Amino acid sequence: MNKRGITMTSIVIYVVLFFIFTSIAIGISSNMNYESLSEKGNIINHEEFQKLQYNMLNSAKKSNEVYNINGKIVFSNNDEYDYNEEDKTILKNDHVLIQNVENFSILPSNDLVEIKDPNKGVAIEVTLKKYGSSKSEKMIFSVGDNVES
Repeated sequence: MNKRGITMTSIVIYVVLFFIFTSIAIGISSNMNYESLSEKGNIINHEEFQKLQYNMLNSAKKSNEVYNINGKIVFSNNDEYDYNEEDKTILKNDHVLIQNVENFSILPSNDLVEIKDPNKGVAIEVTLKKYGSSKSEKMIFSVGDNVES
């Protein structure tokens, strides 16, 4: 007997093939999305480092001394930088400057080889993490380069 149309076996095969191709497409798109999020994390981390560096350089240029007071960096122009471990943020004058900070540490003044007076410079190490992308940098700032009288 010659059967015409779609049989039950062919419907099952079509449904199985549909789910196989759908799962492959989902797997490929998920991997592409993960890679783009990682790249986005790199970009965000870089922007946050730029923002921190710009603000601290401006504070250092406008100051003639810098102090480490209980884990706070205080410049003589009254700019204060503090790390909030709960929110993982660095604050400038009690306002959020950058976010996603995993680690913030003020390095000992004996690490500043070029700066003899500990009140004339500060060194920090900052680690940022966003979307699985992590970046760590050390920064050294010396004060008094452009003090306005």
